[in-house]
Amino acid sequence: MSNDLIRRLEALEARINAERPAGPGAPMRVVIISGALPPGEPLFANTGEHELLRNEGEELDAFVARAVAEAHGLAVPLLTIGGLPQSEGQTFLAQAAFEKWLASGADDVPPVTQPGTRR
Repeated sequence: MSNDLIRRLEALEARINAERPAGPGAPMRVVIISGALPPGEPLFANTGEHELLRNEGEELDAFVARAVAEAHGLAVPLLTIGGLPQSEGQTFLAQAAFEKWLASGADDVPPVTQPGTRR
């Protein structure tokens, strides 16, 4: 995950928790899982039993803000963005993105990492 994305995620979490009313409950945690198929930015999110799909052409920041608002409205303290598909809709988005990436001829495969090496 890029340093820019990590910085944006930390700022987003801080802003969300500053805006939440004080009281019982855990602070909102936003987890972004990247590096899975398809390559590139996350296309879907899960919060509790609810899922959100990223709209075509929707910027990552706009999608994250929309997903955070949904999680906040549902009073769910954990929002997972990205990861492996967990539904038919998520699988469809992931397959379409993978096919597009494959047809592009891009080579986003990271180099082999030796055991015990951290990235």
